[in-house]
Amino acid sequence: MSSGPPPSKLVLLADLEHCQPGSKVRFLGCVDEYIVPTATLRVKHNYPLSSPPHVANVNIDHVLESVTRISIDVGSWINIIGYVERQPEKGVFVQAITVWDAGNVDLEAYQKAIEAHKDIQ
Repeated sequence: MSSGPPPSKLVLLADLEHCQPGSKVRFLGCVDEYIVPTATLRVKHNYPLSSPPHVANVNIDHVLESVTRISIDVGSWINIIGYVERQPEKGVFVQAITVWDAGNVDLEAYQKAIEAHKDIQ
């Protein structure tokens, strides 16, 4: 019997709106804006291409000490693990528990891998 925290579910940013509040998720997003007073990153991912970019608001208040400057630069791709929150008037929010730079990510390979992962679940 394990007493550790539940694992995160790997999802596309576009799928966050379908996740239950309180779900622990892991996803990739591109920093579009950092709102300093609320420690909120607005991240987006333009996938699938047939729809407008999907946006999530990620509160990084709990991880500020470990977030690097490059992780909050506009245009940076970052990995996020956190808990989904619902704020209907403001869209999808995630309370981050960890954030790290995704580096030079191959978006096409990432998207294909996530779609393949969804097909086997």
